[in-house]
Amino acid sequence: MASQERHERFFDQQAETIPQAQRLQALEQRFLEILRLAAGRSRAYREIHAQAGLDPRAVRGLADLEHLPILRMDDLVQRQKADPPFGGFETRPAQSFHRIYVNPGFIWQPGQTPLTDTSWAQALCGGGILPGDRVLNTFSYHLWPYAHLLDESAKMIGAQVVPGGGGNAFMQVRIMRKLGVRAYLGTPSFLMTLAQRAEAMGLDPAQDLGLEAAVVGAEMLPESLRQRLEQTLGISVRQAYGTVFLGCLGFECREAQGLHVPEGALVEVVDPQTGQAQAPGKAGLVVASCLDPAYPMLRLATGDLSMWATGTCPCGRTGPRLQRILGRIDQAVKVRGTFVHPWQIDEVFAHRPEVFKYQATVSRRQDQDSLTVLVELHEEGQGGPELKRRLDQELRDFLGVRGEVELVPPGTIPDFHGKIVDRRNWD
Repeated sequence: MASQERHERFFDQQAETIPQAQRLQALEQRFLEILRLAAGRSRAYREIHAQAGLDPRAVRGLADLEHLPILRMDDLVQRQKADPPFGGFETRPAQSFHRIYVNPGFIWQPGQTPLTDTSWAQALCGGGILPGDRVLNTFSYHLWPYAHLLDESAKMIGAQVVPGGGGNAFMQVRIMRKLGVRAYLGTPSFLMTLAQRAEAMGLDPAQDLGLEAAVVGAEMLPESLRQRLEQTLGISVRQAYGTVFLGCLGFECREAQGLHVPEGALVEVVDPQTGQAQAPGKAGLVVASCLDPAYPMLRLATGDLSMWATGTCPCGRTGPRLQRILGRIDQAVKVRGTFVHPWQIDEVFAHRPEVFKYQATVSRRQDQDSLTVLVELHEEGQGGPELKRRLDQELRDFLGVRGEVELVPPGTIPDFHGKIVDRRNWD
């Protein structure tokens, strides 16, 4: 296994090991500052608070969090359609942002430089990435923000990034060997793909790839897959959890005993119905707030289920920990690192009058996610292979993830069916 000293590092040890009471005091002050700013400068939050009958001045601290409405991704989408591009959540002119990222489903996100959020940098350090490491970042740099966030975070800790992006495993194995890459960023399934490609090239992944650390994310990491990766590559594989709108919300350290909430992150586990806090050990909806003064996200629901861990972690970090991600609360699923929502499936087929019924299914094949959309037509045989080809392309273009359309006979898809069926087994 990689040197233990890799997993002894903190991004900011003093901040990550302070007493919890001191941490909460600083977090509460920051939250109140951002709430006041959003109430004064954001059109969206003024409307949201007015509709909820909330006076932000009555919110005195973190104990009052549950009085704020929970924001859903569908709310964000609808507000962006009504008030493009950012939905009125921004607190400064939209033209002032350095970038506009395009998330799947045409969900816009402002980008700014330099990056001030350190949550992902904390996760990289917790996962064993060191200053001076040459890191292969296999997340996509095209349109989406995630790869850029990790790229900037690696820069914060003094690591050097190779922006590999997704795909072309043969080329990326050669890059790793020629450049002496020591750390990996990407999905666990693509890491397994690289290991398998190396074996197909006659290489020993543990000896010839030279990896010493891997921080994976954007997919579930079943323990069976973690064990296979660690045995094949001879390294510790640690995961980071979060969203592009909220930052990193949890990461594993050397102990892998839950997901440490990064310093400065405001994360809740709440009852999905009431929005009230859940006690440790009781499952609930993960809700988080991004305290970015330019584009705050206050109490945004992730759609993920988790619970708080109890006890302390031997690594020395004193903040709260999520046990693990238990699954999704709605029908949305994550496919190869990208969320796929039922409304996105609807959008793909909305302008196709020949389509009668459709249902997406997600499965696992050789440690890879596979998305198949079953489609019934009003008239069987209508369109043929050319229609399938066009639907395949439209599905990929809109969702941002590769999927395959399967034209099926009438009656295949049951009535009152779910739009997305997840057939994956996560141990």
